[in-house]
Amino acid sequence: MTETFIPKSKQEALGLLKQKKCVILAGGTNLMVKTKKWSEGISDLDSDIILIKHLQELKNIDINNRYLSMGAACTLSELAETILLPSYFSEIILDMASPAIRNVATIGGNICNVASEGDILPILYALDAILIIECLSGTREIAIADFILDRGKKDLRAEELLVEIRIPTNMFKSFYYKKVGTKRSNSLAKASFIGFYILEHERIVDVRMAFGSAGAMAVRSRELEDRLKGLSKEEMEIITKDLEQEYIKIILSIDDKKITTEYKKEIYLQLMREFLVSIYDSNSTKK
Repeated sequence: MTETFIPKSKQEALGLLKQKKCVILAGGTNLMVKTKKWSEGISDLDSDIILIKHLQELKNIDINNRYLSMGAACTLSELAETILLPSYFSEIILDMASPAIRNVATIGGNICNVASEGDILPILYALDAILIIECLSGTREIAIADFILDRGKKDLRAEELLVEIRIPTNMFKSFYYKKVGTKRSNSLAKASFIGFYILEHERIVDVRMAFGSAGAMAVRSRELEDRLKGLSKEEMEIITKDLEQEYIKIILSIDDKKITTEYKKEIYLQLMREFLVSIYDSNSTKK
């Protein structure tokens, strides 16, 4: 029979992780799905449970001249409502799940679930998010692209806890976001795309693109992004077909019975085409 612990501090939670085999529970929305226990609870887990959602140390939201900081136990609703984060965060989050789920689900849980359908992953990949991980012996930082190893696998040891997510402060004000699912927001994304850009004198100064639900993790290629920098609209159009072929090579589609791999790839390419065209259209700078 499992035992549930409610630590009074982050330090106490880390101590429990060091001493026992435990599962971290914040919002619990993903854990309920995995254990298929909606009304009976989650008593059939092999590990004890540590509740952390109540820990204020894991719910801070802050900004300085270097990065935006979000506690791992912040709910999606809390992130959508804060005025400290850029507006695109709230727009994207409000397109995720239902209000009831957003009130419970946490950003740390969305990351640590390590599923390609994680709606928050593409924006974190595109913006070079850094994860802060702690254990009793110290703290380490790791890029989200290095943290997620494969579907269901992450670089997190048993005694470690994800405590904070940092996004480097940048000047991105223009973005494009689209999600394809069975319903607009109440389902996980079947395919999603996020793009950010800076355009000056009709040339791309900086650009970021990430595909969600595209394989074991979100997909982003800095090399292909670099090929777009400095290009005018006409120059971009010349290399678009080549870019499409390169992205197809790196997108590893998940097995989905409702949307075939080929159809899914065409969705990704269409979303990327729309984004690239929107860069040069002053009326299409947002979702």
